Formats: sequence, C-alpha cells, structure tokens
Amino acid sequence: MKQQRPSSTLPLLLTDLLRIEPLASAVAAVLPEPTRRVEQVILAETFDRLRHSTPHALVVLHAEAATGGWSLAAALHVAWERNVSALAVPRSVSSPSNRALAESLGVAVLFLDTDPVAVALRLAGQVSAPQAARARQRAGCAERLANETTLRGVLGVLNDELGTAPVALVVDGTVLAGRPAAVETRPDVEQVSVDVHAPGGQPWARLVAAVPADVPAAVLHTEALLRLARPSLLAAWAQTRLDVATHAAHEQAAFGLLRRLAGETAAGSPTGACPVDDVPPWTTELGWHVGGVNRAVWLTPLRARPEPPPELTHLVRAAWQRTQPNWPLVTEDDGWISWQSNPEGDDAGPLRRALTAFRDTAAAHELVIGVGGAHRGVAGLMRSVAEARLAAHVARESGTVRVQWLDQVGPKAALAWLPTAEIARVAALCLPELTGARDRVTLVDTARAVLDHGGSLSQASRRLGVHRNTVLARLARARHLGLAYDDPEQRLALHLLCYALGTLWQRPASPDEGPVAPDQGQT
Repeated sequence: MKQQRPSSTLPLLLTDLLRIEPLASAVAAVLPEPTRRVEQVILAETFDRLRHSTPHALVVLHAEAATGGWSLAAALHVAWERNVSALAVPRSVSSPSNRALAESLGVAVLFLDTDPVAVALRLAGQVSAPQAARARQRAGCAERLANETTLRGVLGVLNDELGTAPVALVVDGTVLAGRPAAVETRPDVEQVSVDVHAPGGQPWARLVAAVPADVPAAVLHTEALLRLARPSLLAAWAQTRLDVATHAAHEQAAFGLLRRLAGETAAGSPTGACPVDDVPPWTTELGWHVGGVNRAVWLTPLRARPEPPPELTHLVRAAWQRTQPNWPLVTEDDGWISWQSNPEGDDAGPLRRALTAFRDTAAAHELVIGVGGAHRGVAGLMRSVAEARLAAHVARESGTVRVQWLDQVGPKAALAWLPTAEIARVAALCLPELTGARDRVTLVDTARAVLDHGGSLSQASRRLGVHRNTVLARLARARHLGLAYDDPEQRLALHLLCYALGTLWQRPASPDEGPVAPDQGQT
C-alpha cells in the first residue's frame, strides 16, 4: 500500500505561489492550470540550462535567455517539451504573439517587474519549505478575514484565496452565500466540507469547496483555509442576527407607536376616524408608505404557536424581501405584517403577483396568508391589518387554503375566532358516548351537514354524497349517543359542538392541543 506523503512535504501549487510575494506582484499573462505543482525553481540564463530543466519546475529566465521576443518564443517551445509548470520572464519581452503561442501550448507565463535573480532566490526558499510558504499565505488570508463583517465578505475572501475552487456556505441544503458551483457533483472535483457550529455547539452550516480531484495539496490547503474562516464566519453571522434583531425590534416599536397614534387620533376625532392626511413624518425614514390606500397582509404558521421562532422569522423575512424589497415586514404576535400602499386607489395586481412569487416559500414553511381590505390612511391600515389577521385565521382553520382574502369570507370569518379546542373538550364531557364512538367522525359530519342546511335531509345527502336513508340512519345513531340535532333548545349549542369537533378532527393538532377522546378509528 502506497503511503501518503506528510502534508508538510507536499509541493506547493502554482496558485499558492501567486498568493504571496514575490509572485503576488507578478502578472499572470497565461494561466491554463493554476493547480500545477511546483517542485523546483530554476534560474535559466541560457537555453542550454533551460533544456536541462526538470518537469514541474518554475523557470525564471534572465540574461541571454530573456533578450527579446524571439527568445521567449523559443523558451516556450522548450518549456512545453520539458513539461515545466510556468515561465517567469521580464515584462519587457512580452508581445501579443508570444501570449497567443503560450495559450496554444498551454504553458503558464508570468511577467515580472523586479529583478529576476532576486525573484528566483525568494521562490527557491519558498519551494524548499512549502509548509512555511503555506503558513504565510494562511496568515495573509486570516488578516483579510478579520476585516470582514458580513457573510458575503467572508465568502468573497475564501473564493478569492482559492481561485478556481468555488466555496459556498450551505444551511439545510440551501446555498446561503458564496458560489453554488461548490455543491455541484462532478467527476473531476472533490468536495471539501467543514462543519460550522453555532454558539453552544449546535450544528449550523457547512463550508463546502469544490477542489480539483487528485491534488492532495489542494485538498489539505483548502480544508485549512475553511477551518480558518470559521471564527470570522460566526462573527459575521452573529452580527447579521444582531442587526436583524435590532431592525425587527425597531420596526415593531414603530408599528406599535403608529397603531397607538391612530387610536388616539380616532378617539379625539368627532367622527371617531383618523384623518387621512395625519401621517407621522418618521414613517418616511423607515421607508414606510401609509398615507395612500393600504391593503395589509398577515403571514402566520399553519399550526398556531404563541410566537414564531427567530430562525423562521429570518427565513421568511429574507424570502419576502426577495420578491418585494420595498414592502415592510413587521413581526407581531403569531405572525408577520406587511402591506401595499397606493397613492391613488386600490390596485391589487402587485399584491397578487407578490403572493404568487411567495407561494413556494409559504408551502415550504407551512404558512398561511390573510389579505385585508383596501382602506385609506393610517387608521385604514390598522383596520386592514385586523382584517388580514382574521382572514389568516380563517385560512388556518380551513387547513387547505394557503391565501385567504377577507372579502371572500364574509360573516363566516367569525368562526375562525372560536376556541375550537376548548369547545371540543366540552363535547368530550357533554357527549362522551359520541366522542368515543368508532364512527364519531362520520356521525358528526352528518349532523353538521344537516344543521348547516337548516335541517334539510335532501340537501345534506347531496353534500355528503350518500342516500337520504343513510343520513337518517346516521342521525338515529347520533341521537342514540346523545346528539339530538332537532331539539330547538340545543340546536345552536350542538351546531357549535359539531363545528368544533369537525374542525379539530380534520386538521393536525398543534402542540398546545390534546385529543378530545381516544383515537379508536372510524368506520
């Protein structure tokens, strides 16, 4: 079995030398293979010395070997024959024809502005001690990383340092920053991955780089740079979270003040309405438009919870602002508020397009969306917010509608605010035989259909898709279990109980809801 060479003795790559002086100041006129390894440095003052060069050498030409354009053309042919890694020559011998010849032969050419002898001596020291040269490169990279305060900046430094090896920051399988090519599977590359842990040791993300295959030095060096970037990456992430949290808190406070001002102005108005032109000047500083005709949107998770987690808020905010960067998104209670404002009249077209673009994100994060009516001014915005929240709760109760416009609901919106879980628990106490029956779902759905249609058995049978006699048989069994649907004194209460049970059994229970009866199946 072939032993792997220690990392300290792996030869430098051409791209490594280009990151540090003296070649950092050179001009890479032609660079077909940046990952070519460099095992030796040769200072060639004659063509005879060039002809005796070894493969994978970096040849520095000077004196007789670098006297004119013709000498560089001849040197390129010899370099191609000897399989050298690169030619470093004074800039004075460059010409367009020689560049074209170098590209045709696939030979790297570096132009120098300093003394070739001094360059060769420094390069020889670096090639003879590759670990020290890499440490110097990493130190320079660490200094650059320390100056970055954003995720984009940190990834930019890594991609610049690694050149042809793209780097990406991946969170839950999604590229959050960097170059997506890093996560593409290709036969000619090897993926180098480093885990990034959040404070507390919890996994947060991965840094992934696509390195040319069969280049051990590149793999080890890339992994070292990715590990080096983790502290700067975490600092940038923490700063981003802090900035987002500060901005969100600022917006929440501003929206709360706007609501209070609207309420105070309406209370002091003889008509109880807020004047349409009474818009606080500081709303413009936030980029908010509230003086025109406003239509609010309320986004909320399908499963009710007291407050969405911060991670979900961050993802929803980023996705919403990708589609509508000029619309606000304010976190409040169990969801997020946004609105569209038109200076003249109501135009729902932009809002419909925004909701269409946000549809996939809403489905991925299990969100429902409520849309309020169009009303003018600050007070109109607050009314539209209340309507949008009500419509969102209607969508949540239905369990199937992702976007609900209030004007499509009507008075049935009141049902969305019923405490269905509490009413269902009352049903378990008042109707224990019914809620414990094996066919409880069928019986409750049948009774509800009859009550919804004012006691009409024929309409209920059409809605349920069964024969009228089947409806009668189910009602008889429900009466036997305590559900007397035709008792006038109990009809309203039983209708509410059936609605609550049917709603609760048709949608997944939230973490705060418990079962109203043992799940014994149904027939």
